[in-house]
Amino acid sequence: MTGHHDTPRGHELEDDGNGEAAVHARIAAQLAALSTDPERPPPPYARRHLARHAALGGVLDDARVPPQALAGDTGGGIRALLHHTRARGPRDWLTAWSAIEPYLRDAPLPSRMASLHLAHTALTHPDTPRTRMPPEAAPPADSPLTVDFANWRLTANIWVTLPAPPTRLLTLDDPRRGLLVAVATATGTLAFLDAATAQPADAPLAAHTGEIRALHVSPPGPDRRQYLVTAGTDGTVRLWDAHRHAALGCHTDSTWFDDAVCGFDDRGDLAVWAINGRSELAGWAPPQPARTVATAPRVLRGALTTLVDTDGERVLVHAAHDLTVHHLDGMVRAVHPLPTPVRTLTVGAEPGLFYCGHADGSLTSWSATEGRLPATAPGHGEPVKDLCRLALDDESVVLAAARGRTVTLWEPATATVAELRGHTDTVTALAALPESPDRPGALLSGAADATLRLWTAADIEHRLTAGPTPAPRHTTGTALWHSDSGPRIATAHGTRVRLTETRTGRTTTAFTAPESVTALTWARRATRHLLLYADVTGTVRAWDPAAPATSPLPPLACGAPTRHVAACTSPDGALALLLTASDDYRVRLWDLQTSSLLRTWDSHTMSVKALAAACPAEGRPWLASAGTEGVVRLWDPATADDSAARIHCDQGILHALALNTAPADGLPPFLVTAGDQADIRLWDLATAQPVGPRLTGHRAPVHALATFTAQHRTYVVSASRDGIMHLWDAVTCKQLLTVATATPLTWLDATPRAGTATVDLVLAGHAGTTLTSLDLAHPALAR
Repeated sequence: MTGHHDTPRGHELEDDGNGEAAVHARIAAQLAALSTDPERPPPPYARRHLARHAALGGVLDDARVPPQALAGDTGGGIRALLHHTRARGPRDWLTAWSAIEPYLRDAPLPSRMASLHLAHTALTHPDTPRTRMPPEAAPPADSPLTVDFANWRLTANIWVTLPAPPTRLLTLDDPRRGLLVAVATATGTLAFLDAATAQPADAPLAAHTGEIRALHVSPPGPDRRQYLVTAGTDGTVRLWDAHRHAALGCHTDSTWFDDAVCGFDDRGDLAVWAINGRSELAGWAPPQPARTVATAPRVLRGALTTLVDTDGERVLVHAAHDLTVHHLDGMVRAVHPLPTPVRTLTVGAEPGLFYCGHADGSLTSWSATEGRLPATAPGHGEPVKDLCRLALDDESVVLAAARGRTVTLWEPATATVAELRGHTDTVTALAALPESPDRPGALLSGAADATLRLWTAADIEHRLTAGPTPAPRHTTGTALWHSDSGPRIATAHGTRVRLTETRTGRTTTAFTAPESVTALTWARRATRHLLLYADVTGTVRAWDPAAPATSPLPPLACGAPTRHVAACTSPDGALALLLTASDDYRVRLWDLQTSSLLRTWDSHTMSVKALAAACPAEGRPWLASAGTEGVVRLWDPATADDSAARIHCDQGILHALALNTAPADGLPPFLVTAGDQADIRLWDLATAQPVGPRLTGHRAPVHALATFTAQHRTYVVSASRDGIMHLWDAVTCKQLLTVATATPLTWLDATPRAGTATVDLVLAGHAGTTLTSLDLAHPALAR
């Protein structure tokens, strides 16, 4: 290990205090010293318990838990410990680790160190070229990857990653294990996590055979016992002991259930109420059979809650065609008309008060007796999936709403609306973590990206006072050019195309396009490198960085919005081709030397989502296209008809292609494919047959591929929406390196440096763009 990672300056490993916390602090100091020996890995006890001792000692910082110990940590839950504890020293490395920890699981040490190095550089030295970074930003010795430049906005609040998307969350006080978080999922499992560590508190329950749509906990009963109720699309409502997690009963129906709650009726007996797909309200008092207590006109989805009204009576609120307030026996107490359909309900802090999340994204406040109240937050079109109430202090009440990919914050008293951004898919579930003497309050959000994110009270208060949240900058294209002055990265954001010089960190607006840019690629034409860009009108234009005021090519009209482009030039420069794919399902081939259209192929019957082009030194150019059909077409430039060779890949929708026409190790020229099924396949270009087994390891669709040959070895690189990049040996199919980025990846480029064992590797995704260099001679990448 490099010595500059041993102990951050100005924070010595010492603690002269007394008491239990001081003992833990001293243990952490000794374990940290054992973890920084460059000749030996951290001992097993340190790997598992160092962070916990540091947290209990109030010294969870970079000195007590150095990078070497972080990368070898087997205890897990550091991201949760960071939230629940405070320390005196800096936490840069800990924060970086917390961003990627959920993604690495059993990855080997080099992958962990490479991922930690990338996250730390992105968080502490953004937009800074390697030449300007301080010595302590150097990569650890165990990392074969060096970050040269990172325009990478990494969020470090991922609390845990899940095997399936969450649908409902709640917090539960367990008398034996403390505060737990119950997680219901789209696959029917019910998991229980320790709120302090994010670690499983129990084995998950196979609660349902379909999506769980409802998860509620009862108030404590006369005997202090609590109960959970779940309901799902499998047509069952299930009752559970909230503390032993034992099944207590089941009610079935011929249709799905939208919502269910449980509590105690007027006699103090346990009761369950549920809404089925016919908008019928059923009452169930185990072990008695359920009965229908009320009906309503059928709606797409109903919602249910219980609350105590202003007169002290507990009532049911049923949201269907109207808002109906029922006595617990099902008799109607009040009916309030609804402006728009309701998707979810939550109870307010005062008797009789509750809030609705609507199908149009709006939020409204209600009184069980009086009906709708003035406080309202407008919607933006996407339905509210979940709603929960937060109490930030003794006076202010804030509602958190799951709308689209954001968590909307609404403070009814001031009409303040703000947003929390970070999830990369639809937010589906919310839960408030209550404040305690040793734990600040927080909000947990779950989403279809299969993550739970933790938002502290400080995060929430900041967003409420910081004004409107700026809309995220959406990148519509990325392209890399290895110029004489170093790698340059072009990115498109709407009509603006920006150029970043990675050796200096300087980013400028190269030009503003006439229309929104949809795709980018660099192409060599004679001795000049041109940036080709397509737009929503289906026009492809060129920009010359050496003569930015000129038009090096006339506009190429594709006739429909063009989403994908790929260019190739022969080694001698005599042949320069451009391949385009448009919304009319046509693939077009252009001659960049003459700006003429050579071929139009229209045998695709669905969207084209990936292109690849290569011009080898000998033989014909290789051109490939693929997409929604799951079939690759290999086009021959000499053939005008649509008689392309076809490869049926059996990988679902294909999102990525890559060509290697000069592999080593005796491999034939091959094509790489990947898509929705998250596996990677290699295909012999001459025979259209598979080369080797499927490469597996991703957990989400693969959106980017690259392949290259260097130092007499051939490699494949893949990047996925799961936030992971894998490096593979194309011959052995061995996974050589895993880099976790904690954010979906959509583009990559891998270019070997001539005559060296170094590869320039660029990753792009929702967080931005980063340039790294990969040392193929590193021992971790040996065959």
